[in-house]
Amino acid sequence: MEAVIVPISGTTATEIVGSARDLIASGELVPRDLLPPVRKPAAELGVNRQLAAAGVAATHGRGGTMVAGMVQLAREGAGFGGRLIDLASGNPDPELLPDVLAAARRGEYRQPLYGAPVVDPGLAEWAADGYAEDIAGQPFRVLVANGAADATERLLNAYLTRGDAVAVEDPCFLGTIGTVRLNGYRTAPVAVDHAGMRPEALRAALESGARAVVCTPRAHNPTGASLTAGRAAELRAILAEHPQVLIIEDDHSSAVSTVPYHRITPPRPAAWALVRSVSKFLGPDLRLALVAAGEETARRLETRLSAGTMWVSHLLRTPPVSSSSIRRRGRSANRRAPPTPSAAHG
Repeated sequence: MEAVIVPISGTTATEIVGSARDLIASGELVPRDLLPPVRKPAAELGVNRQLAAAGVAATHGRGGTMVAGMVQLAREGAGFGGRLIDLASGNPDPELLPDVLAAARRGEYRQPLYGAPVVDPGLAEWAADGYAEDIAGQPFRVLVANGAADATERLLNAYLTRGDAVAVEDPCFLGTIGTVRLNGYRTAPVAVDHAGMRPEALRAALESGARAVVCTPRAHNPTGASLTAGRAAELRAILAEHPQVLIIEDDHSSAVSTVPYHRITPPRPAAWALVRSVSKFLGPDLRLALVAAGEETARRLETRLSAGTMWVSHLLRTPPVSSSSIRRRGRSANRRAPPTPSAAHG
């Protein structure tokens, strides 16, 4: 493949990068076009780094620098035709799901206006009570996001820059892989077994420079593994040696899981979040997640939310009910669902 002959202009790395980005944005350069080399090594290094950091180009060593295209993401839970029964989606029987509209009518919903609390006080109090036992001894705040995937992406963006590595389970939930790739982060695979992330694999990922960890403590997708108390203690000890690492626990099946939650976050982490969503067991239209996080992490996530969605729709926040009630309802809804944990979550 030959370099494309285009009128890239500029004498400094910043000027050249600006010119190349303009050409890509205008369509004169398209994905997989090979950019012309820069003659001075120092200038070439600066240009390549800036273009890669902007997400518009990718370097391939001696193969040169190419214009990057949009990352293609695999989809979970996609439907298919024929007479086969789709066991991969893990969808519950719709007839067993709760009547969301009836629940909303029973509540005291009033149209909120700007200036209203971002997190409904009643929901915040109920959620804090539910988190208290699992996060004993650690101060935290509760925020609301549009599902676990939304929370994970905003948390990663609040702490990382393009090119940073994120330790993820191997194999991993496709949504997490998509979030990491789309934002220009690198994956640091951590092998899993019947008890979750393997300690030696997590240690290797962290020692190789991973700056964040995304872990599924229960009902790991796609293996179904859940952390044991012993394994969680091993992972906590390793993470305690790396206080600079952001820890995200995606506990997507919290209210319907038959196994207890075991925490991997050490007692005094610098940055952490425990995410619990409801769409896994109450249906994908209830795209909502509760996020418990330390004060600094909560502040960063709150800032990210304020700049965009501001708040998650209050219509999605049905009147708080007890955890036991959710568990009964969720397990009933999943009674006729396949045993596979591979349903898309968050």
